[in-house]
Amino acid sequence: MLFYRYSYFINQNDFEFYFKILLSLLVGSLILIFFVQYLRHRSDSKYRDLLIIFVLVGVLLGGIQYTRVEQLNTAHSQQAQMTQFMKSIAQAQKVPVKSVSVNATSLQQNMVVKIHQHYYQVVFDNNFTSYQLKKAQVINPKITYQQ
Repeated sequence: MLFYRYSYFINQNDFEFYFKILLSLLVGSLILIFFVQYLRHRSDSKYRDLLIIFVLVGVLLGGIQYTRVEQLNTAHSQQAQMTQFMKSIAQAQKVPVKSVSVNATSLQQNMVVKIHQHYYQVVFDNNFTSYQLKKAQVINPKITYQQ
């Protein structure tokens, strides 16, 4: 069974996102360079062709970046909900937040929470504003943690 600790949610790395932004800036710079070269050398069609290629690549990367930004916003929202939820459990149970782990990366009905050596099933209300912990037993006590 895979559980996620509090540190997993607060230490998310967005390296791929920043790499794609850097790549987009590079393509944008190349578009600008080839546009200037095209304006300077209108009779040379290679600059026009390169400009068209990089504009198409830029449009493609822009669409990919837009989708990725939407996914990243959703992921950050879910992370914020999970960290708040884990803090709430830790405060209610009077334990440090680092001793709380969950088996899901977003709030879900019937997910399992581990507090020290005890397992609880979480039951949320309809709009996920309140929860109830019910004592649970796990079938396979072999647990791996994602940090």
